[in-house]
Amino acid sequence: MIKEKQKKVSDLEKKIKIGYQDVSVERDTTTFQKQSDAYGEYDHRKNTISIQEGLPPLDEANTLLHEIMHGVAYINSLTQTGEPLDTENKEEMVINTLTNGLAQVFRDNKWLLPYFIKKFK
Repeated sequence: MIKEKQKKVSDLEKKIKIGYQDVSVERDTTTFQKQSDAYGEYDHRKNTISIQEGLPPLDEANTLLHEIMHGVAYINSLTQTGEPLDTENKEEMVINTLTNGLAQVFRDNKWLLPYFIKKFK
């Protein structure tokens, strides 16, 4: 594994638990499989979320949430044949729409994340 790929996101935990999986979070300076506006990537085979290095804070947060949503969809079998997100286009459209919507809700309602943290204990 390339040394740059092993750098962890500095202000985040090294792992995020998604379902039954512990998913590593890392910075990445390499390009992703898809060149089209990809700032991050969830790799279910490696249990990793890679986030492009040097993103502005808002883009980094949105990208992390987006990749977590991909992990949730995959681990809960929503991307399997015959399921709602069984094509790449469907998955990306739904994940992107929900992520951007949630990010805006969190950004517009600063009290909401601390509320959830308190209630989810």
